[in-house]
Formats: sequence, C-alpha cells, structure tokens
Amino acid sequence: MFSELALTDRTAFAAGAGIYLVAFLLGLVMLLLRKPYSRAVMFALLTGGFLMQTLGLNLRGAEIKACPLGNSFEIAQFIAWSLVLLFFIVGPAFKLRLLGFFTSGLAAVIAGGALLVPNWDRPYPPGIFGGNPWIELHAALAIFSYGVFAILALVSVMFLIQQHGLKKKQFKGIYQYLPSVHQLDLMAKRLLVTGVIVLTAALVFGAVFWINNLDLVPIFKLTATCLIWLGYVIVVVLRMQKRLVTRRHAIAAIILFLLAMASLWPVQSAHKEAHSAIEAPASATK
Repeated sequence: MFSELALTDRTAFAAGAGIYLVAFLLGLVMLLLRKPYSRAVMFALLTGGFLMQTLGLNLRGAEIKACPLGNSFEIAQFIAWSLVLLFFIVGPAFKLRLLGFFTSGLAAVIAGGALLVPNWDRPYPPGIFGGNPWIELHAALAIFSYGVFAILALVSVMFLIQQHGLKKKQFKGIYQYLPSVHQLDLMAKRLLVTGVIVLTAALVFGAVFWINNLDLVPIFKLTATCLIWLGYVIVVVLRMQKRLVTRRHAIAAIILFLLAMASLWPVQSAHKEAHSAIEAPASATK
C-alpha cells in the first residue's frame, strides 16, 4: 500500500518537522505577545506533524522490511516521534500548560536537524536486525525510552524556568502559563521511573540474544547503553532517598538526556560493525 503512494519517506519526515516548527513558532509569537496560545490549535498541529512522521516511518519500514532504526537519521526521527506520542499521553492526563510548545520545539530540532545532515541517512542492507525479533524489540524499546527521557528533560526545563520565576518573584509572561513547581516535580519523578522501566525492559530483551551470541555483542554499544541506564538508575535511587530533588534532580535529568543523545552516534557506528558480524552466520546457513 505504502509503495503506491507518491509521497517519499523523506518528504513525509520533512513535512512533519515543518509542522512541528510552525507549531513552535505560533506558540513563541503568542508568548511574546503575552497571550496564551490555543491548545486546540497546538494539539491539531502536533497531530498533523505526528501523522506525517508516522507515515514516513511506515514508508521507511516497508522499504527496509524492519523497524527503521538502522542509521542516525532514523533513530532521530523515531525519538522525535516517541516524544510527540508521549505528549499525547502526558499532556491531557496532567494538563501541563506549555508542554505542547516545548514539545513542538524539541521535536522540530531533532526531526528537522536530522534532515539537514545527509551523512546521517546512510543506506544499509535490508533486514539490518538479521531477522531476530529480540534485537528489533530491544532497539525499539531502547529508543522509545529515550523519547521518555526527552519529555522528562522538557519537564525539567519547565521546572527550572518556573523556579527561577518564583525566586525572582516574576509572575507574568511565560511564568503565568507554566504549571506549579510541585506539579512539574511530580511529573518528572513519574517520567523518570517510567523511562528507567522501559530501558530496563530493552536491556532484558537484548540479553535474550546476547547471552547466546556473546561473540556478536558490540561491546561499545552495550557499555554505552548500560552506562546511560546506570546513570538514570542512580538518579532514581537518589530521588527515592530524597538526596536528589527539585533543582538538582531537574539538572541531572537534562544532563543525562544530553549524554544519551550524544552517545547515539558512536553507538550507531558500533552497531554497524555488529551487523556485519550477524550477517555472516546468516549467509552461511543459506
């Protein structure tokens, strides 16, 4: 069905990123005018961008016959897609004002930025996961957890902005549209735990393959992913012990997300080497 569409996957991704950018600029203009933006309009724009990005992922998936996570470009698109999906879940449930504005901005940066770097979208052979469902599930869950950590970082930024406003006794402008610091802190705690659970599940599913194929495990990829997981687990433990709360918790969440994003590209290079190793045994059995 998707092959019959005239729209290409990159065109769909570009349209999605463009809609996210329009949503962000609309929110920015309204905030500069000291007026609240229409939540309905913001939701509609994010929905449009999300649908276009979903179409792009489906077109790319149909082409490669796997979950589109084979290069840095696809990973960036999947993270942006996960971020917006989580907004649809978190936004209405907790009624976090301005979350749509921040979500559209970060989604536009991630999805649009990937489009501006041609080297990120390098071609690779179909069936990059070697037909192994455990590895494909591991990759999808791991990247989805980064989407959770992305929205956690946004909530943390909102917390720091609102806390700054309270300290400076600023209650107008952007500050009047932000949720309370208590609401933001509670949401950050729940997102942190959710992200750790999803990433833990990703590592467990990956271990099903790794235990029986130790010689095929990309050590750098495994080490980097485990370090990111350990960092978030430490934050969870310190948060539960009330030793890392409020401002320090928000800063830690932002730093960890930046480190997680920075680790994706070297991890992707290690993944390419591992894929070559996986293909060899598969070819030998044919």
